[in-house]
Amino acid sequence: MSHPGRTLFLFLILVIAGIVGAVIAANTGHLLFNILWPLLILAPFFGLLVAGRTKRHETFIDGDRVLRHDGAARLEHWTHGVGTFALIVTGGLLGVWFMKSALAGGQPTWLAMNLHYVAAWFFLFGTFYYLADTIITSGKLKEHLPTKNVVKYSIQHYGHMMGFKKYSMPPEDKFYESEKLAFIIAVLSAALLVITGILKVLAHVIHAMPAGLMHVITITHDLSAILITLFLLAHLFFGVIIPSAWPGLHSMLSGYMSVDEAREGYPGWFAKITADDAEAEDSASEQADR
Repeated sequence: MSHPGRTLFLFLILVIAGIVGAVIAANTGHLLFNILWPLLILAPFFGLLVAGRTKRHETFIDGDRVLRHDGAARLEHWTHGVGTFALIVTGGLLGVWFMKSALAGGQPTWLAMNLHYVAAWFFLFGTFYYLADTIITSGKLKEHLPTKNVVKYSIQHYGHMMGFKKYSMPPEDKFYESEKLAFIIAVLSAALLVITGILKVLAHVIHAMPAGLMHVITITHDLSAILITLFLLAHLFFGVIIPSAWPGLHSMLSGYMSVDEAREGYPGWFAKITADDAEAEDSASEQADR
């Protein structure tokens, strides 16, 4: 089995084990937040550890396709993404400060709480794995940050997508400028969600936390969850539903997109990687001549 295959297999085993554990705990009258809270606190450290042992692969052209997302990029994306989606669903069922729970209480509520715990573990692992990997990998943070062209390129890009003839496709990099702007919003929302979520977990251990403080923490947690939900809906629309996003979605599943798709959809990024390949070939030729 290939390395990506082993990683996917392990990921699926962990998801299944988490769901089974949540069901068993609920059926026996246990809350995972009460009995396994240390594992949740350790999830970020596990993400940091795995990031430190991860070997990244540079983008390269392989025949008629381009490596866009290596195995590490896909792992951090899907653990964070699946965790986020499950947190939203289970959190919605449990209710927020302005909306009562959709559950009647008892075992269904305990099950939803336990599944929320499992989702939180994957969310924390994926978030801190991504955070550490972004810091460790040279140039990765920069490629996610907006540039001075963020407004100009975003107007051109979506004007072109909507069929306005006066707009042409701007020389977008590996990530669109609009994606980079959304990245800042997502990071801030996730930071609030993580901080308030950890405080809510500690409340299961430190029972002396003031009620007023917990009320503020809960409202902040719910607000950040709403922001994350809005971001996820936009991400699903622009990254999954519209046909122009399908090459990017395929690359997040397989790692690759075609050369033609890279050239047309990400002209700035394609120009960079072709220039890098040409430079590498020239360097290899020079060494061979010596």
